[in-house]
Amino acid sequence: MRRNKKTSIVEHLQKKLVSFKSETTMTIISIALMLIVIMFLSGFTYVIVTENPIPIAFLQTGAVRVFLWSINAQSHAETIVIALYYLMGAGGVLLYLNAIYRPHNPRTAKYMLFFSFLLILLAGIGIYSGYVSKFTSP
Repeated sequence: MRRNKKTSIVEHLQKKLVSFKSETTMTIISIALMLIVIMFLSGFTYVIVTENPIPIAFLQTGAVRVFLWSINAQSHAETIVIALYYLMGAGGVLLYLNAIYRPHNPRTAKYMLFFSFLLILLAGIGIYSGYVSKFTSP
C-alpha cells in the first residue's frame, strides 16, 4: 500500500518541529518573525527595489525632511523611523501581554500597563504624523 505524499511531508515537518515546543524557542521564533514583518511593513522592500532612493531630503531653506512629500516615494530615513515606531508599538503590545498574563505583583503590573499604553500611544501618534506629513508640501 502506497502512502500519500502530502501526509508524509506533514509527518516529516511534525517530526522536525517537535524540538520547538519549548517556550524559549517559540519566543525566539516569534520575535524573529515579528522583526521580519516589521521590516517589510516599514517599506524595506521599496528601498531595496528602487533604483536610487533618496537617503534624506535637504531643503533649500536648510531644513531636513525625513518624510518625503509624495505617497509614491520613500527615503531611507523614513524607513528607519517607521520601523522604530512599529517596534515601539510591538514592544507596547508585548509589555501589555506580559502584564496581563504574568502579573508578578499589582504594582509591577500597573507600571507595565501604563508604559505599554504610553508606547502604543507614542507609536500611533508617530505613524499618524508621518502619514500626515506625506501630504504636506515643503
